[in-house]
Amino acid sequence: MSGQLPTARLDELVDLQTEKVVTNKDPELPYVGLEHIAQGEPRLLGWQESVASTSTNNAFQQDDILFGKLRPNLRKSVRAPFEGYCSTDILVLRPRRGVCPSFAGHVFQSVPVFAAAVATAAGTKMPRTSWQDLRGLRVFTPTSEPAQRRIAAVLDTVDEAIAKTEAVIAKLRQVRAGLLHDLLTRGLDENGELRDPVARPEEFWDSPVGRIPRGWEVKALRECLTENPQNGIYKPASQIGRGTLLVGQTSFAEDRTVDFELARRAVVSQTEIQHFGLQPGDLLVSRVFATVEGVGRPAMVPTMPEPAVYESNMMRLRVRREVITPQLVFHWLQSAAVRSRILAAANSSNQTSINQQGVNSLPIGVPEPGEQERTLPLLTAYEAREKSEEANLQKLQLLKSGLLSDLLTGRVRVPEGVGAVEVRL
Repeated sequence: MSGQLPTARLDELVDLQTEKVVTNKDPELPYVGLEHIAQGEPRLLGWQESVASTSTNNAFQQDDILFGKLRPNLRKSVRAPFEGYCSTDILVLRPRRGVCPSFAGHVFQSVPVFAAAVATAAGTKMPRTSWQDLRGLRVFTPTSEPAQRRIAAVLDTVDEAIAKTEAVIAKLRQVRAGLLHDLLTRGLDENGELRDPVARPEEFWDSPVGRIPRGWEVKALRECLTENPQNGIYKPASQIGRGTLLVGQTSFAEDRTVDFELARRAVVSQTEIQHFGLQPGDLLVSRVFATVEGVGRPAMVPTMPEPAVYESNMMRLRVRREVITPQLVFHWLQSAAVRSRILAAANSSNQTSINQQGVNSLPIGVPEPGEQERTLPLLTAYEAREKSEEANLQKLQLLKSGLLSDLLTGRVRVPEGVGAVEVRL
């Protein structure tokens, strides 16, 4: 490859559409707000009926690019899959004749465009960029539409793989949630089958955590712990930055395990490590949170890379494994029956928090040990599959990031004859 790479201004790729609609909206067409555009991904999370928006809207057509000008750091941009109306905080950009719409869509997902939008945003609380500030940005643009289509085909393939993987993860989470509800309310009989409360109602009883099998006990959480819930350690900002791992609420991974890579560090004594130290299988519960909904959310401590302590806005629960497994306590703390009690306790306090007494009194359904052994492999299998798909998703997202950098800068060319590609991980 020799010579200067072909570039074009953004306003040579797309035209800003300024058609406004206030009344007489087509009720058959959808309305798209900023909240409906995924952050950093070229997809819609949903939409509403056009009558849901009573304010002035922009009109858009299929294949127009919807680019969020409000808070551009959120990186909201998508190519419209249909015709409709959108918020005036969204720029409607129509690919010009001779420009591949998919290629233009990917350009407006690229780092340079988002960086320019952030750099030109004006306003403190509600920063906005403008087309006037963005239109002159020059980006790599192959001069022929077929070359643009080849680049778009590669990126479209990765986007499709990402969307399919996200759909699989969403389905797995839905199935796991249903299975978890069944396991916490129906349990497994000696044959590994879910009990049927309709066919055999005599096998169930109405307990403080709902209708559960007769062979189960309901214990106060304190009976399932080796010690009282322990609040964490307080460390001022001046003592944070080096030393021992300090786990906070921001260290909770999406799957509700503790991610030690997200932990901070603090200077602590050996005595403090002994008192506030963590062990694999411990549960951390957020006791103070900015919103009530976040109070009482648990996270499981996995295998630890080194000694770690936890912050004062959390409690440590150390489970008596001869009574119940930590995994089942973890799931009970997220069940509707227990969550309702946690939220009621948090709402009744002066701040969004729960105390040790409230946590100790939480009711936990305890199956007999043999049933616990039958239950855990089912949950573990679904969790392992979900983590595997999440790892695949992360690989695809990294792959796309690299491709965007290579293909939309001209660093790597897509040869003629290459269309959609198979993504292999």
